[in-house]
Amino acid sequence: MGRMSKTDTVAETEKAESKAEPKITGSKAETASASAHASKADTPTFENLHLWNKLKRTDPKATKPFTRSGGFRGTQIDPTWRLMMMTEVFGPVGKGWGYEQMDWTIAERMVFICARVWYIDPETGEKCWTGPQWGGTEMVRRRNGIEAPDDECFKMSMTDAVGKCLVQLGLAADVHMGQFDDSKYREESEAFYAAKANPDLQPTAIAAFEEEVRKRLGACLDLDDLEEVWRAGVGTRLREIGSVDRAAQHRITSLFAQKKAEILKREESGDQDGGEMEAA
Repeated sequence: MGRMSKTDTVAETEKAESKAEPKITGSKAETASASAHASKADTPTFENLHLWNKLKRTDPKATKPFTRSGGFRGTQIDPTWRLMMMTEVFGPVGKGWGYEQMDWTIAERMVFICARVWYIDPETGEKCWTGPQWGGTEMVRRRNGIEAPDDECFKMSMTDAVGKCLVQLGLAADVHMGQFDDSKYREESEAFYAAKANPDLQPTAIAAFEEEVRKRLGACLDLDDLEEVWRAGVGTRLREIGSVDRAAQHRITSLFAQKKAEILKREESGDQDGGEMEAA
């Protein structure tokens, strides 16, 4: 058991990430627990907040503060960024998601449009709808005290209505829940989107890394081999992956837990066989 002290040092070094990363060595009880946790993580489950959590975080670069008459202050979200996020999660507009106008009216020199958004549920393939929402825009613009017709009022009303519908799915929920008022949260969001833009953290790169780890683990014969794989930059890469894809991070860490369980089981079986031979 002397060789386990080196791995215990690794576990201490990675203490901050212990919830997401496996310890290479430990007791049989810990191994069984890790294996059970890994199996649970691998089991696909439907989560009510799955889509909400994918859409809730807003890129600070897609926002800017605004002030309305009366002193109301808020955060404006780039409409094009919202379309991009919906396309990222559901696919191109008109194919994976879209919207339709349900009604419109003009009152008090304003254009009001009622719209709703549809999307294809990635889990079931079912076409779903948000509730209808109204958006409104003034028909005139005032500049330097002079009024002029606004030829984009209909478009802006539709954008307003669609944006309200997307909030129902969780898009930019952090802004509407006031989290953007926290400077620390904004810094975390900046780091999240910086990592998301990293080529090494794109879905294809993560899938390739996962397959590489799987192959390397397949060649491990003992705990020293397992530790060597972990020390070869896997821990650092997993922390980066976890910032953009927690599911992939858990899948890869579960591979280590499963391999560790296999090695310990094989070693335990070998010890038992050796003991029976000595007794004979």
